[in-house]
Amino acid sequence: MSVLLETSEHFAGSHYELHLAPEGMALTQHGVVPADPQMQAVSYQEVAGVSWEPRGRKLSIAIGGERPMWVIGGLKPAEAAWAQSLISAAAQRARLYQDESFRGALTDDELEKALGSLAELDPPQAGVIADLLLTQAVLRRATDLHLQPGSAAATVRLRIDGSLRAVASFPAAVAQRVVGRLKVLGGMQTFQHAVAQTGAAVMSVAGRQVDLRFTVLPTVHGEKLTVRLFDPGQALLDLDALGMAPAVAAAFRERLDQPQGTLLLTGPAGSGKTTTMYTALAYLRERESDRSLATVEEPVELDLAGVDQTEVNRPVGLDFAEGLRSVLRQDPQVIMVGEIRDAETAHIAVQAGLTGHLVLSTVHAPSAAGVFTRLAQIGVEPYLVASSVTAVLSQRLVRMVCAECGAFAAPSEEDLAGAGLTSADVAGDLRGGAGCARCEGTGYFGRTGLFALLPVSREMREAVLACRPLPELEDLAGRESVGGLWEDGLAKVRAGQTTVAELRRVLGRRDLA
Repeated sequence: MSVLLETSEHFAGSHYELHLAPEGMALTQHGVVPADPQMQAVSYQEVAGVSWEPRGRKLSIAIGGERPMWVIGGLKPAEAAWAQSLISAAAQRARLYQDESFRGALTDDELEKALGSLAELDPPQAGVIADLLLTQAVLRRATDLHLQPGSAAATVRLRIDGSLRAVASFPAAVAQRVVGRLKVLGGMQTFQHAVAQTGAAVMSVAGRQVDLRFTVLPTVHGEKLTVRLFDPGQALLDLDALGMAPAVAAAFRERLDQPQGTLLLTGPAGSGKTTTMYTALAYLRERESDRSLATVEEPVELDLAGVDQTEVNRPVGLDFAEGLRSVLRQDPQVIMVGEIRDAETAHIAVQAGLTGHLVLSTVHAPSAAGVFTRLAQIGVEPYLVASSVTAVLSQRLVRMVCAECGAFAAPSEEDLAGAGLTSADVAGDLRGGAGCARCEGTGYFGRTGLFALLPVSREMREAVLACRPLPELEDLAGRESVGGLWEDGLAKVRAGQTTVAELRRVLGRRDLA
């Protein structure tokens, strides 16, 4: 939560000294703690009131319960006013943090009401609002928090189960102060309003440490701030929990068990590629503890024990290529590269897969076969790709039908037509969610993966070496892939795990895929 005071403060009276710290207050006799426990440290929640008597130059602090009042005499008026202001503000904030809104997930209406109440206080409690937004984002399982400025009001949007939706709003003038508070939390410069900035922080919510990644971008209505939230406690580190079909999981494990080669993952942003790579690293760590595992990431999203993880730091010259070169000098057996996005990194990664290393990485491409043309476009020689790459895993994430409100529900004709399907394609135990408190009325709760694995066979290697056009590579991939995104999706629809509407949202039309 927010720090109540930026630094500890010390006020010396004629007999007593008052110490104010972020965690609470303490009264001492010139540095010696009184023997009477009634006069020792208290939290700000216990403060019942604070007053100043100018004539007697006494600052009085009333403590809740039966504890005696603290009276500090001999303070200068300016010091007393400063202490009174600090204590009153800290006590107010401490009481606000005891509100139920910090203990459980709120509905959209409840969140809007809570934000409105905090915004109407004098002064508006920007720090408490910032902490409330982050707390609610975590409690509601959001992966992203967006604070979108407007001319009159700022809109709060949460990405839950991959879907971004507006959940509340509050005055734009207050939002500017909230953005400033979050910029401080993320270690960004508060006086910079016309440039993009990034930051990071860690906060504790419900007993869990949550990693926060901030991005601020100037817009015509002010600064838009987004927060990427990563809760290590929610991370999947079990291959069987990712949602792979048995045949795909078996083929994926076979590639992971190889001593060398390059295993690439592809899919759009937010499709779970990083989670899959972390899970693969956890599998390798448990399977062969004597192997050295290393990563180069931007950023490191999960601290994996037993894995040497390096974070890209471009301002000091540590990019993916330089980080990968340095890691290779330490001779690891397994290397995970967060993303291949340039020719230098691609060359180093692919060559590492040829020289006795098992390399895991991601490449942005429209399909598994498209990975080969993408590598060619950024300048990697076909013979290196054909010799090093052992398989390409393509994946997506779809929302799952809520277990509490899910019931039999046939897809509408519109959804079937929009997805390029017929009712015969989805015959089975079809389910849909009616909407309930657990799923916040969406009918979906949680996500699972859709996967297709393309092993690089001899025929595929020859096609890559011959620089065959993408349509030919796509045809060959269609014949050799283990599973398919649509096949996996339809199987999950028939099993009642997801819906045709969700497949349509994530995959588009089947006949255009």
